[in-house]
Amino acid sequence: MACMTDNIFTNLSAFFRDLPSTLAGLSPLLIFLFAASFAAADDAADTALQWRLIEPEDNTIAELATKGQQDAFFNPYDRTQFDALTIQALQRQEAGDHVAALEAFDQAWKITRVANGLLHGSQIPIVQSMIVSEIELEDWESVDNHFGYLEHLYQRLYDNDDPRLELGLQKVSSWHVNAFNANVDGKRRLHLEKARKLFKTRLAVAEQTLPAEDPKFAFLHQSIGLTEQYLFLMSNRNREQLRQSERAARDRLLATLN
Repeated sequence: MACMTDNIFTNLSAFFRDLPSTLAGLSPLLIFLFAASFAAADDAADTALQWRLIEPEDNTIAELATKGQQDAFFNPYDRTQFDALTIQALQRQEAGDHVAALEAFDQAWKITRVANGLLHGSQIPIVQSMIVSEIELEDWESVDNHFGYLEHLYQRLYDNDDPRLELGLQKVSSWHVNAFNANVDGKRRLHLEKARKLFKTRLAVAEQTLPAEDPKFAFLHQSIGLTEQYLFLMSNRNREQLRQSERAARDRLLATLN
């Protein structure tokens, strides 16, 4: 499997290079968090994710700082709870308490879906952050499900000429390639099939958006070829061909002995 390593495919850690720096460690002075704009506006309004800078002494945050208070006061229809929940989730994650972090992220996620609907970019950084904790917990089923959810969001939210589509699909395909390489969940064939599908989707997008001489075409064609090669090697057809070759070699050997 050496040819399907980092010289061809992106390393798993590269998925999260675009995540907030808070995931690597919270500042002792300021907590950076992501928050969606919940302003009621028409479709033409800017719905991009926004960064906010919040002082840790904020009284509203302190009121919801403990898990007991979080559970007691949580209301998915209360948009004002989003900031406190997100800060708490990032703090728990930075402290290594990934179970508690996921609980807070999940509640923040519920708020975004109620406030903004099921197809909104405000979900993306939350789901990405949940994946960070799920990887730490080696909850591979949840990791795979959430990458699948991100794939759905990317394809529904972004047009082919939006660079965020390619960036998002690259992360998902890289997950499947790395899951195949490491065999994290015993579903190597399934990950390879999903990777091949994503590479083909990315190639179709590239054909519509990139000049013919772009080096990405060579990468995508090579990636598709490699996934198809390994899928064939894992297939029943290949095994049957190997058995036939072995039988033919045995028959030739017996013929020489006679």
